[in-house]
Amino acid sequence: MEFKSRLEKITFILIISVSLIGGILFGYVVSQTRNFSGIENLKQFQPNLPAKLYDVNGELIAELFQEKRDIISFEKLPKNLINAFLATEDRDFYRHIGLNPVAMIRAFFKNLAAGGIVQGGSTITQQLAKRLFTSGERTILRKALEAVLALQIEKKFTKEEILEMYFNQIYLGHGCYGLSSASRLFFNKEVKELNVVESAVLAALPSAPTRYSPLRSPHNAFKKNRDIMNRMVSSGFVTEEKAKTLYNEFWPGYIDMIKTEFPTRTAGTGNIDNAPYFTDYVRQILRSKFGQDTLYNEGLSVYTTLNLKRQKIGQKYITEGLIKQNEISASFNRYTNLAVDRDLFRIYDSLGNIFPLPVPKVRNDAEAQFNKRMIDDTVDEIEIISLLVDAVDCHKALENYRSSAVGLTSVQKVEGALIAIEPSTGYITSMVGGSGFSVDNQYNRAVQAKRQVGSAFKPFVYGAGIESKLINAATSLPDAPILNIDEAGETWSPGNYKDTYSGLVRLRNALARSINIISIRIFDVIGPDIIIDYAKRMLRVTESRFTPTPSLALGVCDLTPLEIARGYAIYANNGKEVIPFAIRYVIDRDGNELDNTEENVGRTIAEKEINGTIQVIPTEVAFIMTSLMQSVVNGGTAYNAVRQNAEFYKTCAGKTGTTSNWTDAWFCGYTPDISAVVWIGYDRPFMSLGKHQAGAVAAAPIWASYMKDIDIKERAFSPAPPDVYMAEVCSFTGLLPSSVCIETNGEYMIKGGGPAETCSGNHFKVKSILDRYIEKEGVTIKNK
Repeated sequence: MEFKSRLEKITFILIISVSLIGGILFGYVVSQTRNFSGIENLKQFQPNLPAKLYDVNGELIAELFQEKRDIISFEKLPKNLINAFLATEDRDFYRHIGLNPVAMIRAFFKNLAAGGIVQGGSTITQQLAKRLFTSGERTILRKALEAVLALQIEKKFTKEEILEMYFNQIYLGHGCYGLSSASRLFFNKEVKELNVVESAVLAALPSAPTRYSPLRSPHNAFKKNRDIMNRMVSSGFVTEEKAKTLYNEFWPGYIDMIKTEFPTRTAGTGNIDNAPYFTDYVRQILRSKFGQDTLYNEGLSVYTTLNLKRQKIGQKYITEGLIKQNEISASFNRYTNLAVDRDLFRIYDSLGNIFPLPVPKVRNDAEAQFNKRMIDDTVDEIEIISLLVDAVDCHKALENYRSSAVGLTSVQKVEGALIAIEPSTGYITSMVGGSGFSVDNQYNRAVQAKRQVGSAFKPFVYGAGIESKLINAATSLPDAPILNIDEAGETWSPGNYKDTYSGLVRLRNALARSINIISIRIFDVIGPDIIIDYAKRMLRVTESRFTPTPSLALGVCDLTPLEIARGYAIYANNGKEVIPFAIRYVIDRDGNELDNTEENVGRTIAEKEINGTIQVIPTEVAFIMTSLMQSVVNGGTAYNAVRQNAEFYKTCAGKTGTTSNWTDAWFCGYTPDISAVVWIGYDRPFMSLGKHQAGAVAAAPIWASYMKDIDIKERAFSPAPPDVYMAEVCSFTGLLPSSVCIETNGEYMIKGGGPAETCSGNHFKVKSILDRYIEKEGVTIKNK
């Protein structure tokens, strides 16, 4: 009796507990399903909207998204594709009512036997409900909710409508939502073009998108595809002989095709993007302002400053220039070994700006040459074989070898950047950040690469001197060897580009010919503080970016192309402030304006006009510096590239730049309407472009071709401001002429900054002293 009483009590408690739990579960499911009264409107579901970037003329540049679905109708789905998914995910799809109890029980026992989840029991309808209406967590309540929602979906829609919604919603890895994006990513095909084997590859992905990705895990995808093809055979969708033939024909060619694809490639990788470096630059700004969710999902319309036509021209000439430069530079650097400490090269490079040091070249040993050949020519082919024959250990060994040998390949290539700014507006109209934007080449050199600028910095040295009125455009300084001794007793003696010296040289000629010694002498005359103050105003960088040593006069400072383009744009803008920006304004999907950078910049400029701070440098200084830099183009180091070879004859000014050992080549120039900078070099700063690959040779031709093809209108620079006058000076000394001066010419001067002394007329005596000094030092005399 006591046992019977205890049994009745336990039974009663179990009934009450089960009833209570069942009631709670039923109540939860009922309450949750009330929230999904919109099931009837499921067909009207709209995917998240991407952000769209437009250029200054309203042309689409790119789209930004994390999930992008291109809706495809059921009628356009090939039968083989449907069969592959049914054989894999839900072979009883056309026979059940949204739930498949038999499949659920079968999966339960298989998972139990395996000691883990090896098979799912959810129908396609349940997966659709999970995708659209639940958060996807693995709980009993969530499963119950999915089941109820699946039943509702089956009541409201036909089997074909359910399949259509499913195929447009499923996640297939690599950012692919829906079949359309996956078909393009994995096979570069439209869905209707997929064959049986390709359909089976996609059918493996819903359950484990990463594990069975043919890009990320080709070996797993290879094995899983065989399993799905067998399922299709057992379901009667394809004969065994045909399945075997198609399988064996498909995989060797497909592996060969994807071996050059990056495993991290996503649906966004193949998206149309007409200016990828600019797009990524804008993307980072938008994400910091609005957050990731708004950026990728809320359908923003982003109106930018880019001129797409000019952008394509810039990309064209950077690409062509780099192809040509690589042919030259690869030969020069074919023996460079990356095993040498980079810091040693940086120190050597800095010393090269002071001393005429030879270009460093380190030869590879036999092992390094063998590794290069293996990585370049052999490893990929061996890896394909290992995947096809299921040689897992061999595949792992090859991956380890590839990782250990990274950096030894011969794919080191010359990189480049181009950026263009409208001086009058601050619009960034072109931005090319490298040879080609890809997974492994996202570094935007136009805005991120801080490189030594060499002689392209000299206009800021000259400008600082002219602003201080310690020198003027006619000042003559001796181009003769310098020997300095510092406080520690150390000596250094900078040289010119070709180790030649010209005696007494006027500043206009010195800048046009880019004479290093004259720039050092200007430094000695005005001092580092004046130069640094001037440069930080023009370039909008901190004082810490400059070292107050004579090497600064030779451009031994690191600047980005964007920073230096801004400085040159201020010259083009008559010394007035220029604020570069990329985004004009942003509106949401409903047409509401969220941000207007263009208005904010305009407001800042207007305030500066009112409070008198708009002039970064005096108009007079900008005018004279523009005049001096016109001489660079019209008869100096840039003449051959710009005027003679490219035949760009419109009004412009600029300056070449080359760092020691030809590691960086620059051309920075402008017209009244565009300031543009081109940089060419290796990412690794110790690698040389090759002997005599200076800015005039490697960078200026690209700049000139770009400027010629963007079809800008001919327009003269602004006329001389009131405080600038034309002074007659001695052609030799740059002083006021006397009656005995053999030759005189005019030069622009700022009032109060012109020469105060009169030439003594002892031209030949001065020249004779300089020539004897130069000959004593044992150097070449030019234009004696």
